[in-house]
Amino acid sequence: MPTSPHDDFDQSLRQLQQHAEGALSPATLSKLRQSRQQATSAHAAASPWRRRGWWLATACSAVLAVTVAVRFNNPAPPVLPANTAAITGDDVSDDTLLFDESPELYLWLGSDGALAME
Repeated sequence: MPTSPHDDFDQSLRQLQQHAEGALSPATLSKLRQSRQQATSAHAAASPWRRRGWWLATACSAVLAVTVAVRFNNPAPPVLPANTAAITGDDVSDDTLLFDESPELYLWLGSDGALAME
């Protein structure tokens, strides 16, 4: 008993299929059966290669999964302290460290040679 429009549609298609099957001649049915058997036997002959292909795809997927798992299961690298002066015990500000690294740079910027580079 159909209860929805989908069930009505399904029932009408089933009736149409039964009508079409009844309209086929026995010769056509036998040709269809032979073709189906030949197609199935050809598929069975190619089956070992298909199985090997599935094994290869499965192996590649497993290798990829293990690689991702190993990559994300590594512990986080150690966090380095933000201020290295705290480790050495110096109380020097960061600005002073910048000036101490290269005083020649600031002398060069104040010279006439720096204007020639512009």
